Amino acid sequence: MEFTAEDIKKALISEVSDIGKEIVILEEVESTNTVANELLKIGYPSGTVVIANKQLKGKGRLGRAWISPADKNIYLSIGIKPNFPPKYATLLTLTSTVACTLALRRFTDIPVTIKWPNDMLINNKKVGGILTEMKTEAERIKSAVVGIGINVNMDETDFPEEIKDIATSLKIHKGKIISRALLIVEVLKEFDKWYQLLEKTKRKEIIDSWIELSGTIGRQVKIVLSERQQLVGIAEAIDEEGRLILKLSDGAYEKISAGDVILLRAN
Repeated sequence: MEFTAEDIKKALISEVSDIGKEIVILEEVESTNTVANELLKIGYPSGTVVIANKQLKGKGRLGRAWISPADKNIYLSIGIKPNFPPKYATLLTLTSTVACTLALRRFTDIPVTIKWPNDMLINNKKVGGILTEMKTEAERIKSAVVGIGINVNMDETDFPEEIKDIATSLKIHKGKIISRALLIVEVLKEFDKWYQLLEKTKRKEIIDSWIELSGTIGRQVKIVLSERQQLVGIAEAIDEEGRLILKLSDGAYEKISAGDVILLRAN
């Protein structure tokens, strides 16, 4: 790794409130989410950040693997102990995606967009994603880990054949190597800002920003809920809990809290 935890901490001094109180950088892990969960269990503070140079078992949503080669990308997890109820779990993912998308836009000047709930896209190809894992008890969130994966310096030849047509990297679009360290600092600063808003129940501000950055709202989409259940309709809005409001062909509305979204066409 070309940077240390101290490098990141120095860059964050006076820039953040809670995020990055502890930063752990590891060369190789199975999953940064797994490590962050373990650190919270043994008493590390809310705001602990785990960064890895390589993941052996990187995790995506819905049980998928996240391709995690060494020296190329950002694999980062933030362990937190939220003060809001579990019903806003989806909104935590949306908040995280807003923060990362704004950091990417500012740092690279690429018009990154969001696909509900957690994907970051460049020209409809995935450049990053969020995986949120929570532990709850008695109607409260005991702890949460937000995993952030961003394809930074991968070349087209680095992507497996099966995802070449749907994935991309910042380097492919900028035509040059991107500093992972500087981008991590931007992501953590932006995450801290937006997480504070979520803690202060500024949900409308978060949802408005998500909609502004979204490439999903107004589009015809297919929602894959399970192997046997799919819905097709127009993605119309997001409710205050972060659920996607889908208008079906018969005029009925469905609120979707989890599922795989496939963009079909502009409305």
